[in-house]
Amino acid sequence: MAMKILRNFDRNLIDLLSDAYKWEYTDINDNKSTSLNKKPKIFLTKFQWALFVVAILLVIFCPNAFEQDFAGYIISALSLFVGLLFTLVVSLFDKFSNTDFSKYKQNVNAELYPFGVRLKNFFKKTIILTLYTAVVAIACILLLTFTVLCEKASTSIDVIGIFSNYETYSVAYLSKVCALILFRVVLFYMLLNFIYITMKLVTSFYDYTISEINKISLK
Repeated sequence: MAMKILRNFDRNLIDLLSDAYKWEYTDINDNKSTSLNKKPKIFLTKFQWALFVVAILLVIFCPNAFEQDFAGYIISALSLFVGLLFTLVVSLFDKFSNTDFSKYKQNVNAELYPFGVRLKNFFKKTIILTLYTAVVAIACILLLTFTVLCEKASTSIDVIGIFSNYETYSVAYLSKVCALILFRVVLFYMLLNFIYITMKLVTSFYDYTISEINKISLK
């Protein structure tokens, strides 16, 4: 029974990550062919690759970025966000459940059908990306907790200084430094991606609501 639950959890998590990846580059007006054309050729979007570069630069130029006190503040903020995100998902799903889509069916009203597709995609994209953002936030909390509990994880690293004189250090020490650098790059990227996806949710909500408001003519 426990193994079955674990397998279902793994499958659901993989499905969520897969769907979230798709909706990161897909707009609510896109069809399948348009979405496929927008799919990044090198996994991440151009902006996400830019975030990855920024994460590397932050590790290089911010050697004390994850001091324990600062990490604690971020954990508190992310914990608050996780609660708000789950509340948002419940509200959105309740709104979706109470929406009558029968009038948007193609065989009922062909003119309203595109609006029905747009509305359905809006709910789908927003709910999936909100859940994905919560997963990213939880992952960041776990990594930051490790930073707080393990003093070595918050050690200051002079990346430029170390690699400028790498021959003076042992292979074991350099391996530990590389592992810590990789850990921080991943953590920085996840934090930046959390902010990025949150902004995408805001802009997507703005795009949908404004377009719906603009449909109303007072003439």
